[in-house]
Amino acid sequence: MIKLVCIDLDGTLLDSKKCISESNRESIRRTIELGVNVTIFTGRSFGSAARYVRELEISIPAVFQNGALIIDPVGMKVYRSIELDSTLARHFVESCRAHSVYPVVYESFFSEKDMLVEGPYHGAFDEYFRLNTHRITLVKDLIEELRKKNSVVEVALVGSVDDVNRAIRDVSSIAHDGYTVVENQKRDGEAFVEIFGPNVGKEKALEFFLDMYGISPREVMYVGDNLNDVSIMRMVGISVAMMNAPEEVREIATYVTESNDDSGVAKALERFILQECVRE
Repeated sequence: MIKLVCIDLDGTLLDSKKCISESNRESIRRTIELGVNVTIFTGRSFGSAARYVRELEISIPAVFQNGALIIDPVGMKVYRSIELDSTLARHFVESCRAHSVYPVVYESFFSEKDMLVEGPYHGAFDEYFRLNTHRITLVKDLIEELRKKNSVVEVALVGSVDDVNRAIRDVSSIAHDGYTVVENQKRDGEAFVEIFGPNVGKEKALEFFLDMYGISPREVMYVGDNLNDVSIMRMVGISVAMMNAPEEVREIATYVTESNDDSGVAKALERFILQECVRE
């Protein structure tokens, strides 16, 4: 029996207009009414995702920035907050420069303008940067900014897949721990990879919930659509991939639901939870 449902946001619960459909919202409400815990697991920052969590009236902790932050969106109690040492962050920025990779430093979990960059970005992830313009601060030198800090939330590496991989390998040759590499997305030959502090990842965040509710991974359903969902999808009892997910994500899922523009989350909840309760 499923006791916890974890749902990704972008490409999963949110449609292409970044809205939650009425069908998705109603299915989540009905699932919660049945006594099943439902929460959000997102790579988004708290500032860009909290409104969706509150819109759904989620009252249990939720996961932001791939598990670096776990927080109660109602009482604002922080359960987990893992940052990246600024020296390690500098290593990654320096490696980005050596390999023509675009670095982004995310300096705070709660600051409205949390993204530091040295110049404009042009490439496969243009839309992401366009949608997050309000969060971006242009700085002269990221290395100098990092010297002023003890830690930051993360560094993102954006560029060709090969260049990003080379940048990561260079740092791994001198720093073997203290950070987590989370592969977020690939698009048109480019990768968007995030570097967090130690023991970050949606699968690590799940361990918090398993302990909190005293449940096993078999009693968890996860719904997602992208590369940063793969590790947690391999852990749970029911893993659901969206029809719009990359093939490599769909292949490892228990079930492939409709796309995010066709209320695929609602259809998955109907199949695995709501209909099952009707049968019982």
